[in-house]
Amino acid sequence: MLHFYEGQVRKFLTQFIRILSNFSVETGRLNDGEIKLRAVPVVYGDMTRQVANIIRNNSENAMQYAPRIAAYVTNLSYDRERMQNPYHIEKQHLKEREFNETTGEYTTKLGAGYTVEKVMPSPFRLNVAADIFTTNTDQKLQILEQILYLFNPDFEIQKSDNYIDWTSLSYVELTDITFSSRTIPVGADSEVDVASLRFSMPIWLSPPVKISKLGVIQKIIMSIYDDDGGFSKGLIDGTLISRSFISPNNFALLVTGNQLRLIGSTGTNVKSGGDGFYAGANEPNNYDPFEAFGNPVNWNTLINQYGKIINGTTQIKLEQDNGNEIVGTVSTTPLDETILLFNIDTDTIPANTLTNVKKIINPLTFNPENPQDGDRYLITDSIGDSTNTFDAAAWGNLIANVNDIVQYNYTTGKWGVDFDASNPDSTQHYVTNSNTGIQYKWNGTTWQKSYEGIYQQGRWTIVLPGGSTQYNVNEDTGQSGSGSSGTYK
Repeated sequence: MLHFYEGQVRKFLTQFIRILSNFSVETGRLNDGEIKLRAVPVVYGDMTRQVANIIRNNSENAMQYAPRIAAYVTNLSYDRERMQNPYHIEKQHLKEREFNETTGEYTTKLGAGYTVEKVMPSPFRLNVAADIFTTNTDQKLQILEQILYLFNPDFEIQKSDNYIDWTSLSYVELTDITFSSRTIPVGADSEVDVASLRFSMPIWLSPPVKISKLGVIQKIIMSIYDDDGGFSKGLIDGTLISRSFISPNNFALLVTGNQLRLIGSTGTNVKSGGDGFYAGANEPNNYDPFEAFGNPVNWNTLINQYGKIINGTTQIKLEQDNGNEIVGTVSTTPLDETILLFNIDTDTIPANTLTNVKKIINPLTFNPENPQDGDRYLITDSIGDSTNTFDAAAWGNLIANVNDIVQYNYTTGKWGVDFDASNPDSTQHYVTNSNTGIQYKWNGTTWQKSYEGIYQQGRWTIVLPGGSTQYNVNEDTGQSGSGSSGTYK
């Protein structure tokens, strides 16, 4: 068993000593008639050693100092009458307030969530005593009068302000009073008289609690039954009647190059999985997605609700229409909090099925002067047909249609169609624009970016630190207890 110590008995003793503190006795009056008071100090320890030594100031020749109070433990025993089920485990789900590390204060927003598991504590009876040392009867009566009225019949205490710790509450009950330690005759006794008060308090000793960070539901399946009412069949083969995908705050994700931005959940003429803004190879470059979705959102708005980003470890996954996932790690940039830098795992990017093209061009306005053998272009307009008034001499009377890929053959000195968009095979083709580094895929109708674009809710996932294979709990000094992986979709 791992070592643990919270000082639980010590905390109850501290509260008991606080009860006995700040009392005073009247020692006379000043010239102006004002009452002169002396504070009564409180020490911990019984008379046998510590208190007697303190009173004598570590000397047998010193006069005994009084008044003072000595508090000490007389007995600690198991309280069987208060015993509960020792195997009971209580679980509580809590939400903390968001902490602003810059200001060092808690905000009014919700922060991380936690599950607290507590085992039933053990009941004990703590018996304590308070010895009151005085030099005369008047001092003793003054002190007793101030203390005794508090216990009618007991005095409630609380060892901590933890609102989920019900074991912090207890009470101190006065059980016995010994008015004097002196015997008859008193002629040879010490001038210091001791009055003893006996108290009892019920306490609980608790083992350490287990703290787990709450995860977040990735997907909500609205129906798990197929048309035949089958349960297992619908789960195994994926033929569920309906599914609903929920993302935190319903944010969509904009992917451009190696940059990720949060945008609103709705827009105009936008499809999921990379089919979004200027996704087509022939779309105008001046198209602004923020005209449809609004300004990008600060990533802290989302991340601060669930955890934190560890640069180079935190992952984002992009779900394609065909079910494939594009995976990469992310990192923050101090230049713009609306941007996460995306380092794609190249193994997750679809492999090219066609040789890279040099550029995406309009053959009606682009002149391929001095072409080299194997030069390839993806064209965005048709050329060489009967309706084309453009002089295609630079292309060698090439006849090609929009979305075709043309290639120059140095041996023949002619341009030809390498990929015929009007008669493609059944294979899903991928090609990369060498000029921009952007990969495109052919969907049977047009070329679209293979993974860049807009991913709406449910089509992207962020995996925060907690329990992933790349997560090191020793690096997460901001959390306590056991961690769990957090995948938010």
